[in-house]
Amino acid sequence: MQYLEFMLLSSSLMLAIFADVLRFPLLRKGRGSRFFGGISIVYSVFLILSMVVTGVEESFLTFPVYVERVLWALQFLSFPFLLAMWMHFNALNVIDNPKLVSRLTYIHLIPLVGLTVLTVADISLQKFYPLNAAYAHMLPVAGTTFMMVVSVFFCLGMLLPTLAHAKELQGSFLFISILLPTTLLISMATFWITHSYALFIVVNPFMLVLYYLIGQRDSVILDGLTGLPTMALLERKLIRIFRFQVSSSVILLDIENFHAFNARHGQRIGDSLLVKLAEYLGTLCIANELFRLDSDRFCLCIPNRESSLADRLVTQIQERMDQPWEVEGMFLYIQVNIAVISIPKQASTLDEFKRATDQLLLEIKSVRNTGKIVYTRALSLDKQHKQDIISALRDSIRDPNQVQVYYQPVYEIGTGKLISAEALMRIVDKHLGFLLPDDFIPLAEQTGLIVQLTQILLTKVCQMMKRISQEQNSLQYIAVNLSGIEFESKAIGKNLLETIKREGVDPRRIGFEITESVVLQSYEMVASVMKELAGEGIFFALDDFGSGYSHLRALIDLPYAYVKFDKSVIRSSTTNPKMLTLLAGMLHTLDKCVIVEGVETEEELALAHKIGIERVQGFYFSEPLQGDEFLQLLRKAEKR
Repeated sequence: MQYLEFMLLSSSLMLAIFADVLRFPLLRKGRGSRFFGGISIVYSVFLILSMVVTGVEESFLTFPVYVERVLWALQFLSFPFLLAMWMHFNALNVIDNPKLVSRLTYIHLIPLVGLTVLTVADISLQKFYPLNAAYAHMLPVAGTTFMMVVSVFFCLGMLLPTLAHAKELQGSFLFISILLPTTLLISMATFWITHSYALFIVVNPFMLVLYYLIGQRDSVILDGLTGLPTMALLERKLIRIFRFQVSSSVILLDIENFHAFNARHGQRIGDSLLVKLAEYLGTLCIANELFRLDSDRFCLCIPNRESSLADRLVTQIQERMDQPWEVEGMFLYIQVNIAVISIPKQASTLDEFKRATDQLLLEIKSVRNTGKIVYTRALSLDKQHKQDIISALRDSIRDPNQVQVYYQPVYEIGTGKLISAEALMRIVDKHLGFLLPDDFIPLAEQTGLIVQLTQILLTKVCQMMKRISQEQNSLQYIAVNLSGIEFESKAIGKNLLETIKREGVDPRRIGFEITESVVLQSYEMVASVMKELAGEGIFFALDDFGSGYSHLRALIDLPYAYVKFDKSVIRSSTTNPKMLTLLAGMLHTLDKCVIVEGVETEEELALAHKIGIERVQGFYFSEPLQGDEFLQLLRKAEKR
């Protein structure tokens, strides 16, 4: 039977694809994958029609004359129909603009619709295309000529856009995008010259297999949740951008503390929110410009079509983040840190881009709530310095003598007594010298070293409290600051309590300060730890109150004994004390003791006293003191 071996080979390849799809479906469910499935179905129909028509030619099958004419007509039309679908599939893969793809498709469909109408109308007339004889011998009648012209038109409709977008296509994908129309064009030319469509039968399944393998390969490097390209595909795009030095902007988005969001609301809610965020970001750009780099990081890589495009997109994103996200009936908020890299102005090679990305992700974790950070080469100058600080932190963990504790006294306004203190960490490194918290705390949090450093600090505070107890001093407690990173461990409460008890200190003489931002990020975990430790008599203070938005639920539900106003509150209240008066009154109603930080002048102290605030700390009374100096201050206070 004519073409039998080619049809059997093609059928085997198609069955292999279908069987593999059933076992390992493509992760990406976009328009391209749907049209790939459509082509596979149309080609399978073409194979079946070819087998039936061949059976009729070889007299293995017989049908009424009209049915035979319909079968001939359907197979005749299957050539241009299949090529039209290949053309649209190719356009989806090589052209980023969906509107342009649709426009080209409509243009290409015009001759196909015309050919279909003429062919169907001619089934009974047999003038435009005398089906059986013309088909068997490829007679140059109007129908066969029109069909071949339309088929060649579709092949060129694949080849020309591919060549026009060659610079934007990756190496292997560029190769197959040129190979597809070229081989189809050759197969149609062979059909016209030799009257055999055997090559056309073979080319289609082999091209389907190649595209299927590429699709499966790419599905591994596409995000399974959002369907977005991952870092591997971003790097491919950047290679082309750097090769041709195309002016572009890369916008990095990092969701603030998303692991805590998942811990609070659950993985399913977190995944749903990520999908919604990806869908929103997808409206800001076209295909292949949005990437998911990590579980909580996205990236837009856009050409600088206009100078202010990146700024406008950042503004749009920030405005959207001020609005809630509706997920399963809940209205949820997330905070996104944003950084921008300009190519090739700020990064001219892939290696330089990677260094810039690392630097920015480090920066946006340490400098929060800044709107956006624009990368400059100056930012990379201190990268080595930060690495040196991280090394100093690791050295301090190995040698706790490098960790020094300074104590800032807290005074009771009414009596003037030194009532408690806040423990502040300092690092003394043999190479870098004296390091202040602003120098190392952000890096300690990013690297997770803050957990071990806090344990060292707490141990030293407990040892200091034992010295104070031996002198029968009236100091109530010393407070230690806790970082949000520490609440990632479910054992934090147990570990802190074990340290206190191991040092033989009454837990009631130790306090912990937790900032508003930490409470908001990890509310459930913070609440659990606070209630666990408060049961042992440990005091808690809500730190930096008034520096951002306040969590009223935390103020009411959590066992805070003290609320500390940020120093910015007392500064602004010297000219307008209404807000401070209102907040202090509310906290007193909740039976909270109020402490004001950063009191430096007589005017600020008088204001705090007038409002009825109980305690203050700041340079007006004392700067942070080392252990021995703090003990001397306590002894003097006892003698008064």
